[in-house]
Amino acid sequence: MKKGIYGLLVLLAMAAAAYASASVLGWGCPVQHFTGIPCPGCGLSRAAVALLRLDFWTAFRYHPMIYVLPPVVLLVLFRKKPLFGSQKRERVFLWSMMALWACIWVVRLLARDPLICGAAA
Repeated sequence: MKKGIYGLLVLLAMAAAAYASASVLGWGCPVQHFTGIPCPGCGLSRAAVALLRLDFWTAFRYHPMIYVLPPVVLLVLFRKKPLFGSQKRERVFLWSMMALWACIWVVRLLARDPLICGAAA
């Protein structure tokens, strides 16, 4: 439980830093600001806000992983037993989620998705 709370605090600190970079410094995404390339998470903040408004399609459009990442993160932070009954299956599942996230990012970059490449284009 302690590990989960610490992990949640780290995620909240990252969210606060992202919010501060956008509101105080005027940067949309710090990674894109410094490298010119949108990060794999570009759109997740906007997707979360759309979910809070119950606008499910817009949330999906901003970032398809918005429906997958929160439950996976909560499971990883607060689980007591390995997912799916074994460490090996859990690792395969988590690596698969990361591969899916990377594939979505690459496809969006190659398609020059205006939701993430608008400022860089």
